[in-house]
Amino acid sequence: MAKVKKEVSQEVIDKVGGVEYLQRALLKDEVKNIEIEVIVSVPDRNVLGEYMKYAQSNPKKAQEILVKNCLHTDVEQVLASRHLFMGAVSAIAEIMPIAEVRLGKY
Repeated sequence: MAKVKKEVSQEVIDKVGGVEYLQRALLKDEVKNIEIEVIVSVPDRNVLGEYMKYAQSNPKKAQEILVKNCLHTDVEQVLASRHLFMGAVSAIAEIMPIAEVRLGKY
């Protein structure tokens, strides 16, 4: 039996800036033997700003900001599992936009 691919609403697609900002991630909780596919989005400047505000002083809150703003399916299930939660944080961190930079002498 083929797996049904998870989808998000057009409202979510518009909110994140288009489908090019969405990714599918496969999260595994090997302790509970759970594997789920979730939809995550690239964090925008506002989310990254909130994340960075707490990254040093309260890392747990910073990670929750990422997950709650960039995870678009199965949020409650992910928040309830430490393994799925950390997997979601890792997936979002992997797709954070970082431009290539070339530096030269002044």
